[in-house]
Amino acid sequence: MIENNEKYQLVSSLLEKLKTNKEISLDEYKELLENNYELLSFYSNEQQFYNLGLSVVCHVSEYLPADNLLISLLEDNIEASRVFLYDDMLERTKNIQIKRNIFSSFIKHTYTLDTDTVLTKDQKKLFEEFQKHRKIIVSAPTSFGKSRIVEEIIIHNNYKSIVIVLPTIALLSETFIKFNLNPKISEKYNIVNSLTSAENLNASENTILIFTPEKMDLFLDENPSYKIDFFVMDEIYKIDEGDERSKIFTNCLYRLSKQGSDFYLIGPYFEKFSQRFIEKTNSNFLKFTAEIVQKDIYDFSKINYNDEILISNKKIKRLKSKERILLNVLKHIDGQSLVYIGRKDSVESKARKIAEQRERKFENELINYIKENIAEDWSLVNCLEKGVAFHHGAVPKYIQTEIIDAFNKNENNIEILVSTTTLTEGVNTSAKNVIIFDNTKGDLDLTGFDVKNIKGRAGRFLVHFVGRVIYLDSIHEENKEIIEFSYYDNNELTEEELIQVKMEDLDKDNLIRRERIELLLKKHKVPFTLIKRNKFIPIQKQISLIDFLRNNTPLLDDLFFTENLPQKEVLRKILYICYNYLFNEKDKNNKNYTIDNLIRLTNYYVYKRPSIKELIKEQRGKKTDTRIRQAFNLITHYFEFALPKYLTAFENIFNFVYSEFKNPSSEEKINLKYLITFLEYGFVNPHEIALKEVGLPNDIIKKVSDKFSDCNTIQDIKLKFKYNNSLINNLSDFEKRIFRKYV
Repeated sequence: MIENNEKYQLVSSLLEKLKTNKEISLDEYKELLENNYELLSFYSNEQQFYNLGLSVVCHVSEYLPADNLLISLLEDNIEASRVFLYDDMLERTKNIQIKRNIFSSFIKHTYTLDTDTVLTKDQKKLFEEFQKHRKIIVSAPTSFGKSRIVEEIIIHNNYKSIVIVLPTIALLSETFIKFNLNPKISEKYNIVNSLTSAENLNASENTILIFTPEKMDLFLDENPSYKIDFFVMDEIYKIDEGDERSKIFTNCLYRLSKQGSDFYLIGPYFEKFSQRFIEKTNSNFLKFTAEIVQKDIYDFSKINYNDEILISNKKIKRLKSKERILLNVLKHIDGQSLVYIGRKDSVESKARKIAEQRERKFENELINYIKENIAEDWSLVNCLEKGVAFHHGAVPKYIQTEIIDAFNKNENNIEILVSTTTLTEGVNTSAKNVIIFDNTKGDLDLTGFDVKNIKGRAGRFLVHFVGRVIYLDSIHEENKEIIEFSYYDNNELTEEELIQVKMEDLDKDNLIRRERIELLLKKHKVPFTLIKRNKFIPIQKQISLIDFLRNNTPLLDDLFFTENLPQKEVLRKILYICYNYLFNEKDKNNKNYTIDNLIRLTNYYVYKRPSIKELIKEQRGKKTDTRIRQAFNLITHYFEFALPKYLTAFENIFNFVYSEFKNPSSEEKINLKYLITFLEYGFVNPHEIALKEVGLPNDIIKKVSDKFSDCNTIQDIKLKFKYNNSLINNLSDFEKRIFRKYV
């Protein structure tokens, strides 16, 4: 049908001419807008027609000359597109005053909720579908505004207990702040984003829990009877990524979905979702493709050396060095830029190269804070002084947040962000340009879905009509075909997955294997509940550790302790045993953290309680950047995640075996909770943990800790601070702002 539609072909050709030349004649503009209006008016239910129509609206808005007739035609097109916020963007970015007649105002009103939120055509459809079906899975572009609908769902439904599951701390903090700023939500709900605050939930109180999958899983372990009315999971494609975290995502979704709650699962660029999950949960899948922020593509890999591409009215050559092309592009294009690089160390080196080319030097509070609390010679300092920042998983979370906030608010002169895929995980930026430098992610090739997701970060709705995507390497892009839910779709689940799934949800082959596991555990006289509790640690590893302890009973007494912390030598032995029997291969073979080095650093961290500066000095890298990266990797992966998992499993297994060989009725057992808590948070006192859980940096917590020592929860801290703002007078102005932001 499209191939035979003359208007579609005409509009496509005129649009392509406008995108290539950045201008067309007034008559061509008129012809383009008149024909596009017809497509939007009569074919808007066909996705390809509608997408083309939006592309015309965005590109004409981007390049429109000051002509009253064309402005009037563009206004008609915007009305037909039902994306009414384009009007606001025209007024703000082009200083064009939009005058609507009564009929136009009535149409806009039909897309406006009683909260005064103006929805797009697709957003209105999505909201209505949720209100009708209550359990929906949504695939939509990054600029769609999927998370915006979450607030409207909460406001327009009478849910008592709500859960929001987000993949990153940055998204968690962003959502927590956004909900608190919305009086229609904050006045009705107790908004909780920490496990300490969730310990004493009032069953009669309306509550919103905002957690990562890991924290949600822990919460469900500790509160198995907690009833949830509605839950949201963002970046839902992460259940199908095949890494360690995807197992936690999957288990979290499984446990939540088994409650029978309403839900809203959202993510970008996938064609289908697990049919078995849809059938078992009686849910509906919706797919949208309309991009309300358009992307212009410039691909240097497809032109010959010394040929040129016109970007931002500048002709830029393809040179043999990708780095030289990158520096040339950044020198000439307008707007803020996000540069994707595949590796953490390369992110830092490329950011340094970019900063070297920039002459202006800036100072701000963030730079001074990093100098004082981390290192003066960290290359991030020099980069920030030149208006460049880098972002990857080993940059502390609060610094990541400060960088993104400054970038989005156009503060601190940050114009360029160099990043790994950490900035594609649902974090919104105001980047006009996305430059994809590498076609790899770590040691792997970028998938077509990765590319699509990175590309989706170009341009931001309400800021840009058109974003630019610039490829410096040969890549392909595509939607993810299907998001599979392994618990229902995989006929060969791992043993660790099998024991987390209820028998009723296992098919024949998986059911047979599950029964074999239970027989194996009976043969070894090991409780099923013990193994299940130690999530995703291979069953054979756990059995081997049990056998080792059973065969070395004198060791039970050697390792037994009753204090908060074991002695250094005891902890050393425990960590060696964990390494030999529980560590996964990736942790075991990490050359930066051999077991001896890991034990040395863990003992130093636990018994010396160093500052981050002191911990950085203990790393073995030659360069400051390397030592800083290693220190933060050590904290985020080993201290906060891996070691607590292994130590918890060790504690469970040790106490089980100890009770076998001692008096089974005895309450004697080791307790590693104090150690685990300190590793996870850097603190053990409730008020310090509460401050850490909301995202406050350790050094600020240490400075104000004694002022809030009589508090147990973040609510207690907020209340005390509300009535005495002088409690944080010992902080710098920058630290005070950070404290207020998180607390």
